[in-house]
Amino acid sequence: MKNTLFILFLIATLITRLCAENRLFVDFHDGPVHPFGQMRTWPNALTREYCQAQLDGHKIFYPKTFVTSVFVNMIAGPIDMNNGMFDLRQGPTTRVDENKPVPSTVVSEAARTLIVFSGATIIPDIPEYYQKYPELLKFISSQEMPWVESTTLDGEIGEYIVMMRQTDEAYLIGAATNEEARNLSINLDFLEEGREYKALIIEDGDGADYLTNREKLKSNTKPVKKNDTINVSLACGGGACILIE
Repeated sequence: MKNTLFILFLIATLITRLCAENRLFVDFHDGPVHPFGQMRTWPNALTREYCQAQLDGHKIFYPKTFVTSVFVNMIAGPIDMNNGMFDLRQGPTTRVDENKPVPSTVVSEAARTLIVFSGATIIPDIPEYYQKYPELLKFISSQEMPWVESTTLDGEIGEYIVMMRQTDEAYLIGAATNEEARNLSINLDFLEEGREYKALIIEDGDGADYLTNREKLKSNTKPVKKNDTINVSLACGGGACILIE
């Protein structure tokens, strides 16, 4: 086992160094190639699938898996988890190699693209599916790295997580839950004092469920300021997305 890990270390280091010399980024996908600190030397190594990626792991990648992995796996650095799938039917419609639908909601999928820290956000679906949900597409397209600030606002391993990331232009909040539906109150104490903002709030729709009603959502906009509270409802296996500008 030690010899295998050492060989992986040598190969990954060689690949990363050669890519750096040729001005290429690296995403170590599948394997997996474990984290071993090389990103401190080679920043072109953007991310890696040091997790169970949900693109082809529907049989085990359930909501609880996600809200566990983001607390545990990301301790070692950025991960590529293939979040942001908007065609959640998958097996019955578009894939022959994965015969199960995606156990998530479309709102949770968008939120996960923000929650998961990765040097490159890999969204795996075709453009037509993102165009079906313009509010969620706006949320995803507003994510601009490097982040000014990243803060876990609330959460519990295996239960739920609420993440805030700030760009030069906006604040973005993503929330996701396990198989249990829940209501969350999110305090906006991180906003600047004396300024007014507009919040786009996207939630799972009434009756949404990660197994039976994945694509239902609702959205609204409202003015907000520092220390206001936004209440969101997350369906079973669902999530919420908030864009504050």
